Amino acid sequence: MSQNLTVGKKGLYLSLAFSLGSAAVILYITFEEQTLQSVMRLNPSYLGLAALIVVALWLVEGLRIMSITKALGYQGAIRLFSAMRVYLVTYFFAGITPLAIGEWPAQIYSLCASGLSAGESAAVSLVRMFLTKLLFVVMAAFLLFIDGRAARGSGLVFALFRYAFWIMTLSTAVYLFLLWQSGLAHKLLEKLLRYARFRTLYEKRPRIRRFISGLLAEAVQFQETVHQINRKNILHFLAPLVYTVFFWSLFYSIAPVLLLGLGVMPDIRAVVTWQIMILLIIPYVPVPGGSGVAEFGLATLFAPFVPSHILGVFIVAWRFFTYYLTLLIGGIVTFGVKR
Repeated sequence: MSQNLTVGKKGLYLSLAFSLGSAAVILYITFEEQTLQSVMRLNPSYLGLAALIVVALWLVEGLRIMSITKALGYQGAIRLFSAMRVYLVTYFFAGITPLAIGEWPAQIYSLCASGLSAGESAAVSLVRMFLTKLLFVVMAAFLLFIDGRAARGSGLVFALFRYAFWIMTLSTAVYLFLLWQSGLAHKLLEKLLRYARFRTLYEKRPRIRRFISGLLAEAVQFQETVHQINRKNILHFLAPLVYTVFFWSLFYSIAPVLLLGLGVMPDIRAVVTWQIMILLIIPYVPVPGGSGVAEFGLATLFAPFVPSHILGVFIVAWRFFTYYLTLLIGGIVTFGVKR
């Protein structure tokens, strides 16, 4: 575990270096005489409101995790604080690893530490990720095929968004397939045991036998947990879906709040649209946290309606409240809990 924490620290430093470096370049390019005046006139109450929204995000995500575990029939009791800790640890490892590859292992590990089995944790993680991806696919599809601005737009950001949309649609379909074929892992393991050479190795090596037996047991647990999704209790998943929508609604409200604090009357529709585009792209950028792409992409999209002298300040503030703050608190929770 200490080795993983060392890797985590390196990922954190790399992510912050890319992100802060990009923000510094944007600040340098957009800095004018009016910049300092705008910062001095910044209403601190809006910063406080943005901070409260971030804390509310942690709370809502904790409630979402709790509601998913309940909907999947988990018999134990996962407390709100534990669920929030699961989210913060998960966010931290997602934010410091390229393509957020650390998200799944961190979430499953954290859920196991909260009392769930590995199979139950995998099922909860799968449902949580599916709901998030499904919402993003629906929002992106609206921008592409109904609203049309994302389809008509030109430039690198719009091109990346369109590619990211199809990749996320495909991955969402894969998640749906895994939910539908929840017994696939168990079937594959049983099929593997039918091979003579592997069967011999399985029978003669106690460690391998214990490992495979454990995997089989967790695969069965995963299948049984996912099977809770049926017509009898499908309404139980209404709460996780509502929490998912509420979480992202709160998230998208941070940018308008910051713009108001800087004295800019935001175009809510445009602000939400451009955030959806950037956030859809970020998971597919091979840099931890999408650092660099998030800052420059947002600057490109917001430049037409945010005054140039406060654009850099806005990007830094937005990135702080939507990324740095949760990442740093997640790191504190991670290193504090795992030490």
